[in-house]
Amino acid sequence: MLFDLKPKEHREELFDREEEYEELKRLVDSGLWVAVVGKRMTGKTSLLKTFANENNGIYVNLLGARSIEGLVRKLAAESGFKLDEVSLDLRFIQVKWSRVLEDVFARIKNRVIALDEVQEVSSHYFLKVLKSVWDKYRGVKIVFSGSYVGILRRLLEPSPASPLYGRKPAKLLLKPFSRELSKKFLENGFRENPRVRVRSEEIEEAVDRLNGYVGWLTYYGNFRCVRRLSHEEALRETVNEGSKIILEELENFLKGRRRELYVKTLRTVSNGARWSEVKKTLNANSKVVKIVLETLCSAMIVEEKEGYYWIEDPIIKEAVRRMK
Repeated sequence: MLFDLKPKEHREELFDREEEYEELKRLVDSGLWVAVVGKRMTGKTSLLKTFANENNGIYVNLLGARSIEGLVRKLAAESGFKLDEVSLDLRFIQVKWSRVLEDVFARIKNRVIALDEVQEVSSHYFLKVLKSVWDKYRGVKIVFSGSYVGILRRLLEPSPASPLYGRKPAKLLLKPFSRELSKKFLENGFRENPRVRVRSEEIEEAVDRLNGYVGWLTYYGNFRCVRRLSHEEALRETVNEGSKIILEELENFLKGRRRELYVKTLRTVSNGARWSEVKKTLNANSKVVKIVLETLCSAMIVEEKEGYYWIEDPIIKEAVRRMK
């Protein structure tokens, strides 16, 4: 069901991601590690879960993992291992979790391992473990995904001092749907729900408002077909629910950063602004402005072209408007 809010797990459930699925399979089969990147609500989790499920793999959602220990516990649980079966280190009070993680990877080295929300792991030891796994266990097949900050960015843009320098994963980019694909997605979803009557102008407006983001289109369809809301109510609830999700993510993103500068920047570029406008609003030096804008662009929150910045996702725009 296209309008099911849960991530898809089977290939026949994926809508128009055959090209990306085949490319992911080609890259993995060639022995490369792969990072699936893209904006929020473009279907990264569905692609990862489906690929793992269809290829005898292991899907691990790392939300809340934070440390190597958290990663180990989640990976072991999804792999079906009890930790006391994996490593003798657990007999001791001080566990070398990086060693245990290597042990887990070694035991599942012939399966695809899909690590989602990998930015949640903040430990610098993670990259060292990945280097060791890459060097020792050539059969390990890892697919990464998550926000393009933290670990994921260091995976894809390793510095010369990084343990993964020269070993960066291939990158597979998921883009939002085109206008025509967005319309087709909604039309196909409503055909699965023939009792719900939808006018063509309602589909047009939903596509205009939600701008190709399959996650938000799915929310809209779910509100119409499952909760039986009207067109106007479904759009309003999609924006409301989506804004809550994005607000929470933005607050997590801003932790440890100069919040006031980032919020001012987001509000300034929400409907488009040039570099000079951002600098004037922040009343900061060029170096600070550069760091803030580059960070927001790297996190795929803000778009940039020739010194012009804007927010493309309409739900992020609304979430920014609601920020305090």
